[in-house]
Amino acid sequence: MKQIIMLAVALLLTIAARASEGKPVLDTLVVTTTPQMHCENCEKKIKQNIRFVKGVKRIDTSVEEQRVTIIYDKAKATYDDFVKAFQRIGYEICVSKQEDAAPETGNSGCHGGGSCCGKGN
Repeated sequence: MKQIIMLAVALLLTIAARASEGKPVLDTLVVTTTPQMHCENCEKKIKQNIRFVKGVKRIDTSVEEQRVTIIYDKAKATYDDFVKAFQRIGYEICVSKQEDAAPETGNSGCHGGGSCCGKGN
């Protein structure tokens, strides 16, 4: 009976250890956009398109603060992935803040180009 209990405990410990190994390492990227967001449609456009970047867990936008905050799994996405995704929808991004890691490009400048909802900067 003791052997069965010991085996069950060992099995549970092994399962728990493996489950904790697979947790994603999340990073937060905070950017501003050019052109600036002017309305709900700008926010909606960003949220609906950037969510398709692999590893994105959450996107928050603020027209008042002119900021897009992206929480993502850094094992699945890089800074360049976000630069390209924003470029596809007509935006350039500048890093406001990035926690845990520097941009993959090593450049905290602006990237991309284009226009948003036709209202300009």
